[in-house]
Amino acid sequence: MLKRPLILKLFALFLFIDPLLRITFIAIEREFPFWVVLTKTFALGPADFFNFWFLFPVSGILLLSVKLYSYLVFITIQLYSIYFHLNYEPYSWPYLSESPSITSYLLLATNVMMMFYLLLPRSREIFFNKNLRWWERGSRYTINETCFAKVLDREIHGTVCDLSFGGALLKLDEPIDAGSIIRLDFEILHKPVSISAQIVRSFDSEEGLRFGTQFLFEGTWQKLRLKLLMLSLAKLSDYDKFR
Repeated sequence: MLKRPLILKLFALFLFIDPLLRITFIAIEREFPFWVVLTKTFALGPADFFNFWFLFPVSGILLLSVKLYSYLVFITIQLYSIYFHLNYEPYSWPYLSESPSITSYLLLATNVMMMFYLLLPRSREIFFNKNLRWWERGSRYTINETCFAKVLDREIHGTVCDLSFGGALLKLDEPIDAGSIIRLDFEILHKPVSISAQIVRSFDSEEGLRFGTQFLFEGTWQKLRLKLLMLSLAKLSDYDKFR
């Protein structure tokens, strides 16, 4: 969470405190004590209570998840907010006036500016392109464990040079074409790991031909088991961490 872009964290912070800002502005404009306005918000009906207290904070949490669905929900919430202000019922809660207050429109304008910023091609790309989310790339560890890569009817001996949650770098005794799907068997902390992977790249090094692989998980349990093994690696000083 701490590694996410600063602009997203600032947007999320604003959305988290949005209900408190509204209470503060209503109290100032209507000359009501802050605690009176706060108490009245707790007496709202279920739908109004959710809209007032949770709608924008939830959108802030979704925004920090930086997923495609969270982006779409965020835009939908902002459009809903615009719709609410355009269809405000005079003298109804929370503004108790003929139309929403100036400060309410200022908060709305801030939300709309956030929405337009995230609609810009370079801004929305982070939600659509996983490769741009650098903070999701896990740490890599040098492990140099013996492995066997099975492709079709061949079993190739090699070494897992380094490992991350998403894939491994291999040194193999025989070449494998890029794009090939392999069954990789090796050990982490003396625990066997058998996982499917795809060869995504190959390159020459001083120590021979190396192959970059991307793991193809077969279920949640396999993901969880590898994640736990990676956490165990992180606690040991025997393995070099280089990302």
